[in-house]
Order: sequence, then structure tokens, then C-alpha cells
Amino acid sequence: MDYEGSLADGTRVLFRRIRPGDKERLRRGFELLSPQSRYRRFFSSIDHLTEEQLRYLTEVDFKDHYALISVLPDEPWIPGIGVSRWVRIPGEPEVAEGAVTVIDSFQNQGIGSTLLWLAARSAIDHGVKAFRVWVKGENTPAMKMLADFGVVPHSWDAGTAEIDIPLPARADDLEGTAATLVLGAAATGRLIGRTGGSTEQGTTIEGTGSDDE
Repeated sequence: MDYEGSLADGTRVLFRRIRPGDKERLRRGFELLSPQSRYRRFFSSIDHLTEEQLRYLTEVDFKDHYALISVLPDEPWIPGIGVSRWVRIPGEPEVAEGAVTVIDSFQNQGIGSTLLWLAARSAIDHGVKAFRVWVKGENTPAMKMLADFGVVPHSWDAGTAEIDIPLPARADDLEGTAATLVLGAAATGRLIGRTGGSTEQGTTIEGTGSDDE
């Protein structure tokens, strides 16, 4: 299902499932990311997306790997302006890793929040019961916020806590849960990519605050 919204200036934004034909949109969109945004989202200093990466990011099954893209339907010459996705963890079908990317010129306009909200709803509808994130142990504010929601690490590795954020049973019950903290952190740039099998696999909570994407 497609979802439509608008920016503050009235520009229409369409949120839809990603397609194999979006490879060029992602390639061009990646070129518009600043080095900081590239590192924050992919956790490595890469200067382009390979054909293999583009296939992985656009040819998804919407069962274990779900991805959404935001585009401007009235300005087709502009590439995809944002992407969110979740990937089910092998061997743990009720847990997924998530990621979000918004090109710099469209950040702080609510696009990241919307993409992640839609991704969370789709995850719940597909039987995902938790998002897995990683929090640096020295990030006391983030650890305290999570603890206030009753969320505690289930493992540690090199000073980084691995935490599963529970999702509600119904998508309509997302508001006011621990998951909203994660969605907010991701949309404000406090979630960055973690190294893994894909360029966007996993999330790590960093920092304590920023503006909404």
C-alpha cells in the first residue's frame, strides 16, 4: 500500500515499497549523502553502492526483508529521498534489525520518522516482536532512557550492549511504548549502521539528541 504526505512547503511525498527498478534512484540518492551521513548510516566510509549492494537493497522479498522508499511524485528527476528497512535475523524469526537513510537536503522534515513508523507497522504485521539495537555502554543517557522503559541488555560485546526493543502485538498500539524511543532515536540520527552482511544491517544508538529527520 502506498502512503502520501506533504512537506511544510506543500511538496507531495510518496512512501511506497521499494522495487527492483529503484536501483538508479538509490544510486543517485547515495551520491547526495554527505560523508557523515554515509558513515552514520552504513558504518563505513564507502563512496558508492556496488551492483551487489543495489540488488540486495532493492530486490527484497517483503517477508524476511522489507524496505520502503520515499519519492517526490511531482518531481521525478529527484532520486529517492529516503529509505527504511528491516531484516529478520536468521534463526530468530521474531527479531529484526532496522535501518533508515534520508538524504541530507531532506533531513529534519519528518521523512525519517514517517519511514520508520511505516517500517515498524509492517514489521508487526509480519510477526516481528522486537527490533534489535546496539548501545554503547558509555552512552549513559540512552541506557537510562531504555532502562526507564524496562529494557535491559541481554548481552555485551566490547563495551556495546545488545538490546531487543519489544514491539506491541498491534501496530495501532505503538504510541507510548519503548519502540517509540527507538523510532525517535533512529529518525534523529542517533541510530547508525552496524557492520554486518549488508551495508545497512543493524543499528547502534549514539548520542543524546538531535532534530527530527
